[in-house]
Amino acid sequence: MNSVRDLSYIQPKNFADELSEQRDYCLFLDIDGTLAPFTMNPKDSVIPLTTLTLLQSIQNCGVDIAVVTGRSLVEARQMLAPLQLPIAATHGLEIALDASLGSTDNKDSMADINSTMLTDDGELTAIKHSITQYSKSYNDLTIENKPYSVALHYRQNPALEDVAFSIMTKALNNHPHWLLKQGKYVWEMVPKGADKGTAILTLWQHLQTDKELYPIFIGDDMTDEAGFSAVQGERQVIKSQPDKSGLSKNDSVEKRESVKGMGIKVGHEPTCAHYYVHSMDEVTVLLHSFLSFCQKRHHLSSHVVKNMPSTTKKITRSIL
Repeated sequence: MNSVRDLSYIQPKNFADELSEQRDYCLFLDIDGTLAPFTMNPKDSVIPLTTLTLLQSIQNCGVDIAVVTGRSLVEARQMLAPLQLPIAATHGLEIALDASLGSTDNKDSMADINSTMLTDDGELTAIKHSITQYSKSYNDLTIENKPYSVALHYRQNPALEDVAFSIMTKALNNHPHWLLKQGKYVWEMVPKGADKGTAILTLWQHLQTDKELYPIFIGDDMTDEAGFSAVQGERQVIKSQPDKSGLSKNDSVEKRESVKGMGIKVGHEPTCAHYYVHSMDEVTVLLHSFLSFCQKRHHLSSHVVKNMPSTTKKITRSIL
């Protein structure tokens, strides 16, 4: 992990200076500590309406935005409403695509595209039961039951970190296909193979058009490290493409590629991200700078198209 002194600090107001007119960007955003303030009770945390409006304005410029969070899909949708975005929830165990990406005709029943990671309900029920039993003596511990995982929060009493870890470790016994993830004042039990990096790469592939998107991921927690690693090209993504060897058009080959993007850490903890900002407030300023960049480019693109001969306009798409 890099310390803050090893990273490049981004001046939020000047974020546009880091961007290129020649690239198409997409944003991946964490919720807690990035878009919404960290609160003692997770149920009390909300994304400010001004932030939702800001994201909508960026989306209106033609930029793809997706949310990658440890929260459940139901909670994430509630916090983002009325904004509709692709969401990777529960560290990628629940992935729902926006209807515009063709996942489903019904926006209220977006398809889960990562169901191969899900473990049977019986095993999860047994794990939840064990955690509940072990936690009975500790009123300051809060159990968060999610559809495909379970979290134990100790944010009301940080001194219980070791107790919470011990409880989760005992509950993990005899469940070799599960592992513990640590976040801010929380331990979470999830099936192996689920992380934000895998989730981002899955969403990134579904967002692709005829021009490759440059991903930017902003997050603040330890669970976001896998996401930073993924967008910065430290993982390879497998892409299927038509085979050019003369086989039928239904045949394809796998091509391994590295994603080239930007990871931005919120805060001062050690991280593998290449860039950082100090706080959630600076994330907001950074997003405003990004919006200004997008609006300027969108305006220039529209002006160019408007002044082209009509026959040319028909075959010209926006650079965004």
